[in-house]
Amino acid sequence: YIAALLTEAGLPDGCLNVISGYGPVTGTALVAHPGIDKVHFTGSDVIGREIMKTAAQNLTPVALELGG
Repeated sequence: YIAALLTEAGLPDGCLNVISGYGPVTGTALVAHPGIDKVHFTGSDVIGREIMKTAAQNLTPVALELGG
């Protein structure tokens, strides 16, 4: 729904990509993919650490909002 609203509002194609799936499978594949330019994650510090480890393999920049 949010992607459709942003498209309607004029956000250019490719600025936002919505990926759905089960986190441990989909998230890991996404973060590990060499074609990903940057990862933003909001969630727990435990998962944030895993994202950092996985993204580091491709030197993918990561922005994290963790805890609380």
